[in-house]
Amino acid sequence: MSKAPQRKKAPRRPPLPAAQYWFLAAGRQRQLLALAAVIFLAGIPFALGKWFEYNSPDPFDGGAYVYSAAHILAGAEIGVQEKPSAQLGTLLLNLLGVKLCGFNDMGPKTIQMLLQVAALAVMFVALHRLYGLLAATLGAIVASVYLSAPLLAKDGNVKEQYMIAFLLLGVSCFIFYELRPRWWYAVLAGALLSWAPQFKQIGLSAIGATGLYLLLQPVFGHKSVKQTSRDAMLLLAGAVAAMAPVYIWILGWNVSLPVPYAFVWHELAKLLPAGPASPSGQGAVDYIAEGRKDVPFSDQWPIVLRYYKLLILPIGLALGAMLVRVFAVFGSKRSAPKATPAVQDRLVLLLAAWWVLDMAFVWISPHSYEQYYLPLNASAAMLGGYLAWRYSRRLTTDPDKTRWAIVGLVGLVVMIAASWHIFFGITISPYSGTAYRRYDTGEPQRQRGYLQRYQDIGLRRARNYRGPWEQVGQYIREHSQPADKIYVWGWYPGIYVQAQRFSSAAQAFSMTRYAPPALARMTAEMLEEFQREMPRFIVDSRKRHIPVVRPPYELWPIMPKGFMGLEKPQFLPVNETIVEAYDKAWSDMLRKEFGDEEAQRYEVLQPFRSFVMRHYRVVNMFGEHVLFERKSPPAGKEPS
Repeated sequence: MSKAPQRKKAPRRPPLPAAQYWFLAAGRQRQLLALAAVIFLAGIPFALGKWFEYNSPDPFDGGAYVYSAAHILAGAEIGVQEKPSAQLGTLLLNLLGVKLCGFNDMGPKTIQMLLQVAALAVMFVALHRLYGLLAATLGAIVASVYLSAPLLAKDGNVKEQYMIAFLLLGVSCFIFYELRPRWWYAVLAGALLSWAPQFKQIGLSAIGATGLYLLLQPVFGHKSVKQTSRDAMLLLAGAVAAMAPVYIWILGWNVSLPVPYAFVWHELAKLLPAGPASPSGQGAVDYIAEGRKDVPFSDQWPIVLRYYKLLILPIGLALGAMLVRVFAVFGSKRSAPKATPAVQDRLVLLLAAWWVLDMAFVWISPHSYEQYYLPLNASAAMLGGYLAWRYSRRLTTDPDKTRWAIVGLVGLVVMIAASWHIFFGITISPYSGTAYRRYDTGEPQRQRGYLQRYQDIGLRRARNYRGPWEQVGQYIREHSQPADKIYVWGWYPGIYVQAQRFSSAAQAFSMTRYAPPALARMTAEMLEEFQREMPRFIVDSRKRHIPVVRPPYELWPIMPKGFMGLEKPQFLPVNETIVEAYDKAWSDMLRKEFGDEEAQRYEVLQPFRSFVMRHYRVVNMFGEHVLFERKSPPAGKEPS
């Protein structure tokens, strides 16, 4: 009788990194205590941030994403009847959110929340496996607090927040791969990282950092060229698998959207002797160059430094981690030149390169909006884990534990002080550098902290307050039919969402500060579309764009006090002689004060102003927003 073949024993799994031993030895009580601390200290600011967002409809970017998604789902052809401003990833997630929850921002904000929860949870696990319990707890709290902070987070449905979630997930999966090289970790990391730039181009930061890390592994002797090549191929395979369906959808069905990484190919092609022109007429480099005309570097650098000062805690943690690693490298060279660094030390290169790129990328756009400073907090939170790991090792191995306990206590006090303003507000605007003051008394006032935001939302809910842009949207909704079309001039796309109406123009909203030839083309196309389907209402949002010292681009000018002897401002009368005199005087003023381009913008908009003044009447002003309603045409006639 033959014996049954014996099953081979599975190979033993490699031991866990040393950083985990403290956690495993701590017992269930310490596990529960740490979990409770993370849920409390990271969960409360995160929950508050979501409550702020759900109670704050976004008149700007978030409104634009929701509108485009709703219009496409209603049957509008992309690129023909709807020209979305959103990047591919943001548009797709908004399409899903609007499909699930309707023509509002609840769906996209919920998707963003779920992505952030997943990213923070996976980040916690990755930091815990790599650097231990203290690092994971610190990283999760710092990331949650700063990514939810009213100082930076805006009103939800923010492209930077989508991007950050994918960056955190991708980098965490790569850390899993470095700790325990299972091929699916690398493939998943490549897939997740490849999607980050589909929300915003600066998502290339983690991709660039990962590439640099892989490139230097053979140089430092940490991996062979063969191992590094395998890692790169697995990452690339994940990216290809993630991007292939999108390429097939766009190219196979001829969808009028830029293919993934089109911005990279465009900028590279421009380096050739006869580089192609961008379909929109303006690439990323051109956009930055145009922005520099409005905001020179001399105006930008104080803004960036003021924001850096407000983010001193995450920046300090990241710098501290990098300095500790540098000192450790020089110390190891003196004592043991041949020693191979642990994976915890090696991965500092990846996290540091990621953070440095995030810090550098805020200098690219001269506009320096607050959400541009979100990404550096995520990479800083992960990089700061190395500092916590080094501290915890000293605390557990040094015989003089009292000294390191005091150091930890002092560090905790410093961190609380460095983040105090995030919770309790700031007195100086980081953008303008001027003091915040009460509108009624002029006294100094704190703003933009968790506390102030909580109070503002409470008052809004108690008084059922609606901003002027919400009021005009509600008026349109109540005085029109669902099939009626409208148009909103300027960057207030949230009015469409409040009104629940679509635009007569494929480009439903714009920043208006295009170069004069581009503005002339856009206006001509829009007026041609209006001839086919006249908007029932037109809203002149009178939105001032950077630089805000320049006057808005009015559709029906309001003559200032003193012009032609006026005792108070009033709308320009429909009188050809007066209109010509006003246009000449206003154009001359713009040319004198702001240069030829500003005067040319006003001049190329003359056909649009004439169209509005001929075919519309002023309904009312809601704050600065002017609402126009189409005049009833004579029987049997349509306006021309």
